[in-house]
Amino acid sequence: MKRSLLIGLAVFSLMALLVVGGTLAFFTDHKETENTFTAGTVEVKINEHGFTDITGWKPGETKNKDVSVISRGSKATYVRVCLVPQWLNENGTDVDTNLSVGNVKLNLANNDDWVYSDGWYYYKQVLDSGNQETSKLMNSVELVEETTGEEYSGRTLRIKVIAEGVQASHDAYKDVWGIEKLPWENQ
Repeated sequence: MKRSLLIGLAVFSLMALLVVGGTLAFFTDHKETENTFTAGTVEVKINEHGFTDITGWKPGETKNKDVSVISRGSKATYVRVCLVPQWLNENGTDVDTNLSVGNVKLNLANNDDWVYSDGWYYYKQVLDSGNQETSKLMNSVELVEETTGEEYSGRTLRIKVIAEGVQASHDAYKDVWGIEKLPWENQ
C-alpha cells in the first residue's frame, strides 16, 4: 500500500510538474529591435582665390592668392595646411628641382589664428560642423626681385596647398598627425 501510494504521489507530482511547465511556456515573450549608429565625418575643402593663369609676372610684383579651409564634415575638426611653392620645368609639366623657391615669398594673412610648426600651419581654433571656415592663411605671393635671375624666365610657379583635418575629440591628432601636443600649446 505504501508502495502504491508512493507511485501515485510520484505520478501526481510528475503530472503537476508537466502542467506547471506547460503553463510557464505561455508566459514567455520575445522582442527584437535594431539600433543604428552612423559615424561622424571629417571633410575639409581648400578655399582659394587668385593666382591663376598669371603670365608676364615680373620680379618684384605681388599677386593675390587667398587660401583658407572649410570644414564640411559632421565632426568638430582641427585643421593644418602645408604650402609648397614649386617651379615647373620649361614644359610646365614636372617640378624643376634645380630652381630654388627661395625667390618666392608667401605673404601670410593672419598670424594670430595660425601657428607654424614642422612644415605645417595649424589653425588654433576648432572648426565646428556645417561649413565653418578658417580665417585666411595666405593672401598673396611675391616674386622677390633680388633673387630672381634669367633662369626663371618663362617658368611657371605652382603653389601646392595641402590641407588635413582630424576630429577634435579623443586627442585624435596624436595618432593621425604623430604629435604629442598641438603647436600652440607649446607657446
